Amino acid sequence: MSGQRRAWKVLGAKRRESNIEQLQLDLAAFNRCIEVLEKAHANPHDVEVLTSHALTIAEQIDEVRWSNPAQALGWLFEQSRKVAESDH
Repeated sequence: MSGQRRAWKVLGAKRRESNIEQLQLDLAAFNRCIEVLEKAHANPHDVEVLTSHALTIAEQIDEVRWSNPAQALGWLFEQSRKVAESDH
């Protein structure tokens, strides 16, 4: 039975990563739509609605990422390392 639990945890971890990746793709798509609407001087209410949805997706990304604090800290260290390397 413990083997089944381990398999579930591994699958759960992969699902979380793919979920974050999908959410990031969705967020990027919303941001592109917002940019196009702003450049086209579209109805401000439409831009506001899309912005609200984009913020909700960003919150979902944070919730998934921070559901495992140790993994989230690893991600933060990775990002800071990348920034430090790009500065040199």
